[in-house]
Amino acid sequence: MIKINLLPTKRKAPKKVTELQQQMALAGLISILLVIGIGYFWIALNNRIKALEQEKAAAESRIQAQDNLLKEVINVENERKKVLDKIDVIDQLKKNQSGPVRLLDEVSKALPVGVNLTSFSERKGQVDIEGTAFTNNDIVRFIDNLKAQAFFTDIFLMETKQVIIEGTDMYNYKLQFRFSGA
Repeated sequence: MIKINLLPTKRKAPKKVTELQQQMALAGLISILLVIGIGYFWIALNNRIKALEQEKAAAESRIQAQDNLLKEVINVENERKKVLDKIDVIDQLKKNQSGPVRLLDEVSKALPVGVNLTSFSERKGQVDIEGTAFTNNDIVRFIDNLKAQAFFTDIFLMETKQVIIEGTDMYNYKLQFRFSGA
């Protein structure tokens, strides 16, 4: 048999959500959303930092490669400059090669019999000669021959001195002139 209770029972009144509970729930929801937003922002910033670090590493590697190329270019330029300097020296030597030969040739042409050279030096076109001769007339003839040459200018006899060399009367002389033929 079934028993049915028809007596009224006390029911609990439905719970009313208070304003404080609503605010607490809203604050919790906002806090959860805020934590999610901060987490997303933090992850995005970390990804951006990693991307920038990769760009920086790539840029540094390009800079290093360009520095190596620059060093190589500088080395090539230095080598090129050295080669050009050597070429200039060779060209200058080729130009100057005929100068001393011509100077000696012209002096030997002007040298009369009986006149000898004991010292000969040339510096920037200024020629200094020392030598011996049997007579003063031989020295004068030598100077006249030098004056007749077109390449010699400013011929100046600095001194003549009579000396005895191996029992023979000789004359030592010193003279200077400018050589202008290259």
